[in-house]
Amino acid sequence: MGLQATVIRNILFAATTYGEAYDNLRVQAGFTDKEISDSSETVEWQKAAKLFDLLADLTNNEQIGLALGFETGLSMLGMLGFMMQASKNLEEAITVYCRYGYMVCPMITFHYYKEGNKAIIELNQNPLWKNTYPRNARIGVDHTIASIVHHTRLLTGKSIFPEAVEVEFGKIAVDAYKQALHCQVLFNAPIHKLVYDASVMSTPVITSDISLFEMFQEILAQKKAIMMQSNCTEALRNLLLMQFKGQIPTVEEAAAAMDMTPRTLQRKLTEENTSYRNIAGEVKKELAIHLMKNPGTSITEVAEVLGYGDLPAFRRAFKTWTKATPKEVKRQLHSEQIAVMG
Repeated sequence: MGLQATVIRNILFAATTYGEAYDNLRVQAGFTDKEISDSSETVEWQKAAKLFDLLADLTNNEQIGLALGFETGLSMLGMLGFMMQASKNLEEAITVYCRYGYMVCPMITFHYYKEGNKAIIELNQNPLWKNTYPRNARIGVDHTIASIVHHTRLLTGKSIFPEAVEVEFGKIAVDAYKQALHCQVLFNAPIHKLVYDASVMSTPVITSDISLFEMFQEILAQKKAIMMQSNCTEALRNLLLMQFKGQIPTVEEAAAAMDMTPRTLQRKLTEENTSYRNIAGEVKKELAIHLMKNPGTSITEVAEVLGYGDLPAFRRAFKTWTKATPKEVKRQLHSEQIAVMG
């Protein structure tokens, strides 16, 4: 699971406006030129996410994500960006973005829907990211929200801003958010979201082209199918990590999300010498251990993220995955972190 190389490259280029040369930033962030020069490649998400920490430290600006979001163009999204530019109106472009955005940045998935006269874009952030690295997770969400607002203006040629933005993290730099996003911002919300007046969704995209849209749609659909078919195990793992927020769905729900029947999904997993149950257990174990690396996350909170309302049930399940109790593993992880820090 990684971030597309084009995203890293665009963020680095945007950051050069703050006085650092591109190559200097790249080296400081720990990326080789080869590593981020191929748009078909991805960068390990932990390494990519830490880029935001570096940029915040260099600029002494905790809201650097907002600033960079307004500096990055649609080229950051690669093929998806071209398809959005070929869309007939803003709603179609956002629908495309929400459908295929995870192929560019799998650490955030998107959901677009309407409620009355409101059009809403929800951002579901990888629980590993926001619980293990809360600082750069916050900056990353800032960047994503700001880039959505900026891309909306690029697509329509109009200054369209959300009516409200809601974020999960605590209140910080309120004026900076209001000034950048031109709307009220609600902190400590249940989920990240942008709320628009639904009427703006019919605004035409200035570069709309039906034939190009259909071509890009076919290419992206084929790319998605290849991703799903080539390694069903990895595709399923990414799906469970991202789209269900750590709470494992039924095999029927997972299969539907992968555009397969449950029987097809189970057959493919059998061909890869695994099963839905095995993968679900591996994902829960991975999530639990990553969450426990954050000293501020309690065992009760880890259990809640994984969907266990009963703490003893979580302890029993955890012991079947690791042959140790959550308390023992958390103590061991803490000792390892102290050792690394010297």
